[in-house]
Amino acid sequence: MRVRGVLLLPAITLATLSVSCPRPASEPAATSPAPAPAAAVTAPLAATAPAVAAPAPSAATVEDAAPPSAEAAMAPGALAMAPGALAAAPGGDPLALPALPPELVDDGSDKLPEIDPPPATSPTAAEEEVHELASIARETWVFAEPRWTSRRIGYLRAGAVVARRPQPSGRTSCAEGWYRIEPNGYVCIGASATLNIHDLAVEASSRRPVRRFASPALPVVGGEAAPATTQPGETPVAAAETGETALAAAQTGETALAATQPGETALAAAQPGETALAAAQTGETALAATQPGETAPAATQAGANTPAATQAGANTSAATQAGANAPAAARAGDATTLLGGLPYTYVMSRSPTPLLYARLPDEDEQRGAEPDLAAHLLRAATAARAPDFVAPPPPDATPSVLLYGRPAPGLAGDRRSPGALVLGRARTRSGFALLSTFDHDGRRFGLTTDLTVLPLDRTRVIRPSAFAGLALPEGVTLPVAFARRRHAARLVPGERGGVTRAPLRFREAIPLSGASRRVGGIDYLEARDGSLVRADEVVRVDPLPRTPAWAVRGRKWIDVSIDKQSLVAYEGARPVYVTLVSTGADGLGDPKTTRSTIQGLFRIHTKHVTVTMDGDEEEEDPFDFRDVPFVQYFTEGFAFHAAYWHDDFGTPRSHGCVNLSPLDAAWLFEWTTPEVPAEWHGALSLRKGTLVSIRP
Repeated sequence: MRVRGVLLLPAITLATLSVSCPRPASEPAATSPAPAPAAAVTAPLAATAPAVAAPAPSAATVEDAAPPSAEAAMAPGALAMAPGALAAAPGGDPLALPALPPELVDDGSDKLPEIDPPPATSPTAAEEEVHELASIARETWVFAEPRWTSRRIGYLRAGAVVARRPQPSGRTSCAEGWYRIEPNGYVCIGASATLNIHDLAVEASSRRPVRRFASPALPVVGGEAAPATTQPGETPVAAAETGETALAAAQTGETALAATQPGETALAAAQPGETALAAAQTGETALAATQPGETAPAATQAGANTPAATQAGANTSAATQAGANAPAAARAGDATTLLGGLPYTYVMSRSPTPLLYARLPDEDEQRGAEPDLAAHLLRAATAARAPDFVAPPPPDATPSVLLYGRPAPGLAGDRRSPGALVLGRARTRSGFALLSTFDHDGRRFGLTTDLTVLPLDRTRVIRPSAFAGLALPEGVTLPVAFARRRHAARLVPGERGGVTRAPLRFREAIPLSGASRRVGGIDYLEARDGSLVRADEVVRVDPLPRTPAWAVRGRKWIDVSIDKQSLVAYEGARPVYVTLVSTGADGLGDPKTTRSTIQGLFRIHTKHVTVTMDGDEEEEDPFDFRDVPFVQYFTEGFAFHAAYWHDDFGTPRSHGCVNLSPLDAAWLFEWTTPEVPAEWHGALSLRKGTLVSIRP
């Protein structure tokens, strides 16, 4: 079934819109036992490509302007529709276009006005005092100018603390003042933002989502590991120095080591601010970097007794907090979250779905609110002994905002009864992101990003997909093959003309030489290391049949093939990353009437670190996925995003969006434009977003 929603934009009013991808959903307004949606929606559904903002209103209009309404808040950025945004002829081959359509050409409209000059303060004075403001809402909008009618350029999320100018830049319709923040834009202090960075909502939401992860290592090529790459100008995350190798995430039951030199140990060397990528799948081996020359176990079998965490999302003493100095890990109290590409620890609800508590309930309150509690806990204890059980991360300390029976503070706009215990119940097939987990009265609870308290024994902890694509440094290019069968193998030439069979991991990436041969009546493709893989056991991603007109040096763009279920990131004509994706479940169907991915040429215009997506309860496939990671909208309701609820990348199965594995989605999010500043949760662009080509 289709997902439908109504969207009002500041510039135009749209009729009911049919969307091919799960729509951005309202966050839960927990006011009663039945969950109720809040008014604001966090991502645009209908802006096919943002157009230039309307002319600024007169001074009188500005003075009388009011804060944006709930309807206006549904579309970040005050974006108008661009009538020619689909001039790339969806359904055709965008690569055949002789030039970039004029609707997608950068016209300079993203340039921000220079209202406030840089502060004329000495470096010494600047170092003495840092002025900050904090978000206390799901969306605290950042405007290009200090007025409500200005263009929106992004937003902060509750708990974010950003540097600001000491004095407001104006008070137009904002009594407490508009403040210039870093790196740019203006925030109104009031309902959604505060100068009190110790506000309870800020404290409760202080844990920030992890955005950067160590890049997967390249496979062995010609007996040596190919160099790993990150962003231009960055130090490669996956080290290949003597005595070290980079960690490559492996499939369940496999060893998560990418060998460089024989006999070397794999280390997950993370850059400052990044999470050390130690695979934590059941049965895998992974090592996390500590001090130079040292290694520390980071994952083993679920439930094994190790100094570090066992499950993805668990805390480990072998690394540091995101943003800390990774090589300084192994000090007491240092920890990092092994999230496998996810910005938080995620859980999915079981049936019956869990209650959402306003505070930590005592034992009597739990029995009163959950009549089946005794029987449920017996079933949960049995399920915890199952081989595929994923344990929650080791418990954190109980959040201070929940101590002494206090209710969790609501975010701005939440309407919570002061004495409420239960705020609602999770919807069918729902997923949640957790800020922390902690023990209380013999049960494990989690604090969600909505600041509700969730009993984790009524959920299952997500084990993120270990699949990731392949970074292509200089000298390694297409074609690349991915093993599409679970028991595929390659033929490795040996001495005296003999060959041996070496197993391939499911979806393992194999750089190809481009040559092929027929052996025993079977077609084989030659890998760059000289081995052979059966053509019918792999998906082959080839160079483009033609170089598109927009593939100029330095320009980033993305090519998605629905037939191949592949994505290739390009810089000019050079491919820099290749992976498998999941596009719409209905293949090449009509995206207006089926679950198919739209075809054509577009630009990424809105990016969210996370955003909630849901479907209608009356649909045959209802869902409510909170904090879908690394969402990048490029037209209408179509977006790139990570999927934490499946691991079928390489197979069509989405509602129309392009699903990526968490590691791939995290990489792509940091690579594309518009850039999302470090403490922001979303950013919007008019014409500078990365180009996207989607074709059969």
